[in-house]
Amino acid sequence: MLQKKRFKSLIAFFVCIFLAVASMIIASYIESDFGKVSVKQIKIPITTNNGVSTYIHAKLYLPEGVNSANPAPAVLLMHGYQNDKDTSAAFALELARRKIVALSIDEFGHGENPIGMRNRGYDLSRSGPNRFKMFMSFSTLNFDQVDGIIDSSMGGTAAFRWLQSRDYVLADKVGITGHSMGTWSSYTVAAENPGHAAIVIQCGEVEGPVRDGDGNVTFRNVLLLQAKYDEFDYFRDYWRTTENLNKSEWRYKIFCGQDAPVEWNKTYGSFADGTARRMEFLNTVHRGVTHSKKGISTAMEWFTTALGVVPEIPPSDLVYMQRELLMGLALLAAVLSLLPLCSFLLTTKFFAPVAQPLPDRYTAPKKSWHKMAITSILLSAIFYPFVTQLGHGLFPYPDGLFKTLMAGGLILWLDLLFVIAFFLFRRWYKKGEGKELGVTMYDMGLSFEREKTVLDWKIIGKTVLMALIMFGLLYALTTIGYRFFNTDLRFIWPFLRPFTPGRFLQFLLYLPFFLVFFLFNGGVRLFGQMRLKEYESPVKTQLVWWLKNIYVMLGGLVIVALFEYVPFLLGYGTGWALTGLTIFDGPFMSALVLIFPQFFVLFFVATYFYRKTGKVYLGSLITAMIVAWITCGGAAYF
Repeated sequence: MLQKKRFKSLIAFFVCIFLAVASMIIASYIESDFGKVSVKQIKIPITTNNGVSTYIHAKLYLPEGVNSANPAPAVLLMHGYQNDKDTSAAFALELARRKIVALSIDEFGHGENPIGMRNRGYDLSRSGPNRFKMFMSFSTLNFDQVDGIIDSSMGGTAAFRWLQSRDYVLADKVGITGHSMGTWSSYTVAAENPGHAAIVIQCGEVEGPVRDGDGNVTFRNVLLLQAKYDEFDYFRDYWRTTENLNKSEWRYKIFCGQDAPVEWNKTYGSFADGTARRMEFLNTVHRGVTHSKKGISTAMEWFTTALGVVPEIPPSDLVYMQRELLMGLALLAAVLSLLPLCSFLLTTKFFAPVAQPLPDRYTAPKKSWHKMAITSILLSAIFYPFVTQLGHGLFPYPDGLFKTLMAGGLILWLDLLFVIAFFLFRRWYKKGEGKELGVTMYDMGLSFEREKTVLDWKIIGKTVLMALIMFGLLYALTTIGYRFFNTDLRFIWPFLRPFTPGRFLQFLLYLPFFLVFFLFNGGVRLFGQMRLKEYESPVKTQLVWWLKNIYVMLGGLVIVALFEYVPFLLGYGTGWALTGLTIFDGPFMSALVLIFPQFFVLFFVATYFYRKTGKVYLGSLITAMIVAWITCGGAAYF
């Protein structure tokens, strides 16, 4: 029986690994247009404005047949905040399929770039922590000549000039595109390199006028891709909604150079003299613009027209989403491979003691369970918008130590929830219902003896080793994919990617803060204090427990999302815009699209691990490690 179980676990494990690797390989072939495009990871030398010599990491997409004897137009691609060069892959591969060289870079503080975001600089006249001053200075660019701004191109100008100097590139036909934060970088690059040929702004502010006082075109041939549901108020000109932005004088007069409101999705001006302007309205959210079918199609038509390319394929011929879906499948298969791996390891003699019986004396009374669930949901919803923003820019973390910006907001929110939950639990356990019911730490999934608290450090050590093996497997898959196939484990945005040395140290620093939350709130409280009854079949138990756990852990964020987006979808503006508190519109509202799938998958895994081990340790460790990896491995650092 044991051998049969072990065999089934191994088969399931290898099926998952096969799916992950096969998906990465096929995604790699799609990215290279099945061999018609050379995709290489490269380093571009840069000497920063404060004299540091280092490299910008980038991906170069070189179409077949393009060389010094047959040079081609090119486009520099710059990603948005909390993204990296691979977020630009959709645009890059579609450009390369149309015989346009594409160079996608990691901007300061992102991806593998060793230069922190502080090297962008910040307005010295502002007050507050340097991180906060930097955020408040995002729209302040080099050409504004403000003291403290170092390089608002975030490495883009160095990359543009490197690209323009290649003998396989037509130097007078180099375009620029950027998303969100990358739009400010794009404007900076364009201003510092007036020989650029075209710009595509993906969710950005508008700049102008079309011509300066001497009659020279300021920014050449600009397409603005506008998200209908943009969470960032400055990208919708501080209006509540976006539909009527074409009637804003700043848009039609300054940006488009027209004397009356312009129409969406219509080109004004002339490509010949660089005055072409267009605003394309996209039915998506801010983050969705990087992978909008209509947006990318319009951008392909814009660049091919501006750069004088006659492509063999129409603008609507797009394959980028096939790559993204395959990479998403690889990510999901890799994470789910941990389930059969766990089952297999528990059948071995060494790890068998980790499989403890499930506590069977206590289940939370139905009324109490719902009361605790509602409390958790409301606390999560109330604190998320405020505390994450506080930790993001204003909380006094030492800048030289706590460098990962998004993680600063998340750990402050999660650990505040931990502190509150701990004191509520302590009262429940010592003086409340827990004491009345006679529960022990064994029932909470911590102790290895029923009546008193006993920690078996040998078993806990083996549990930690199991978690490290599983983490190592995911990291090995990610590294192999990245080094050999140019694909890490992601879906559209960064999830699991190889560490740089600095990011690994940040992972070690932040991991304990994540672990405290997931061990207690996502462990003791969820599986112990809120223990659910078992059902007649393991499958039903797994599914019911998982869904109820998701209800508890994500219910508060669902409320936040509904508050933010329902008024927007109804045409009134974001929830925060309606309250006048647009400071809470922004990165942490946009980040919900990343947090939801993480918790959906990871709490399925954590639920499974609890059922297999009878303890909260393994699931909490794996969840904390993966969330810390996602946050520190791919997020912006100062």
